[in-house]
Amino acid sequence: MLQELQEVINRIAADVGVPTSLTDTRLNSLVFGPHDDAEIDAVRRQALLLRSTPDWVREWFGRYGIDTATTPVRIPAAPERGLASRVVVPARWASTTCGYICLLDVRHELDETHLDAVGEAASDVGRILYSDQQARHSDADLLSDLVRGSAVARDKAASRLGEQGRFPVGWPIAALFLQPLDGDDGADTLEHWFWRDHGALPRGVLRCLDEDGAVILTPVPLGEEPGYAVRIAEQVRASCQDAPALLVGVGEAQSDVRDAYLSYQHARLAARAARVWPQTGPVCSWDALGALRVLIGTPEDLLRDLMDPRVERLHNAQPPGLIGTLEMYLDSGCDIQATAAQMHVHRGTVYYRLDKAAALCGLDLGDGMDRLALHLGIKLMRLIDSASV
Repeated sequence: MLQELQEVINRIAADVGVPTSLTDTRLNSLVFGPHDDAEIDAVRRQALLLRSTPDWVREWFGRYGIDTATTPVRIPAAPERGLASRVVVPARWASTTCGYICLLDVRHELDETHLDAVGEAASDVGRILYSDQQARHSDADLLSDLVRGSAVARDKAASRLGEQGRFPVGWPIAALFLQPLDGDDGADTLEHWFWRDHGALPRGVLRCLDEDGAVILTPVPLGEEPGYAVRIAEQVRASCQDAPALLVGVGEAQSDVRDAYLSYQHARLAARAARVWPQTGPVCSWDALGALRVLIGTPEDLLRDLMDPRVERLHNAQPPGLIGTLEMYLDSGCDIQATAAQMHVHRGTVYYRLDKAAALCGLDLGDGMDRLALHLGIKLMRLIDSASV
């Protein structure tokens, strides 16, 4: 799809002789035509780097009616903010605006002859974008039914995928759940990046947006689970230089696409685990969570009942540095040397903190059951604290 759009935009740029680009309906950049660096303004330069548009630019363009326009709109310059004058041509299909062709018109040289030709090309662009959007919505609806629908909806979605030949017969499937590290602040940027063809995903995947993140469902080649989905998650994170920092939960592969909802539930819990216990992320696989599965899957109203009161006593005392050192010590398998290296302190400091923590909570670090209660209690404490934020 992008290659086809690129060819159209390149042709427009050659015909009109000015820098040309294509954006979505939120003015986030999709395709750029060729240009000389000296010809572009600061706003286009930023769009090239980030592929997103500042809010003030959307507001400025909106003043001149692009939201409801069906014909080219001239946008005056705002030189104090690095914006040159432009002509914006809506790319429409089926009475729907699907994007905008933006032409830098610094010298006001675009006349009606130029714009008539661009308008004709805009119909081709609108058709391509509209078809892509329809396919995207169809895929998103299918995936939404698979992971959040009733048993009847899941069966219907699975049957449609089978009719389309979308997933190889007999291959397992796995869900990935993507969540911005910055929460709501990164949601808009994630949405824009998520639908782009950024090359990180294998062919045939399904995508949809979720309440607080995004979902990817990928087929898993036979014999390549469980590491395959984790590699896809790492590729996704590596490809998102212009997207928010992401946490990615990877669900356990399922042998039947009708069970995609199980992998989705695991992926959501794994993403939450990566947020609560950063040492498990930023890519966190349900398969690798081990005993933490029990904690992350426990209803929030039961968490405090599971907390050992001696650990709560330590938590309430808020001793500086003690809980972090204690957690690192237990995570390392009670290795003093490794704990000291991770904490960047002397071994003697570690011994001192452990003794002080034990005295505060009344737990014996030489007793295996006490160590288990302490380790689980600290993990529970992190989980409880995260739920209250």
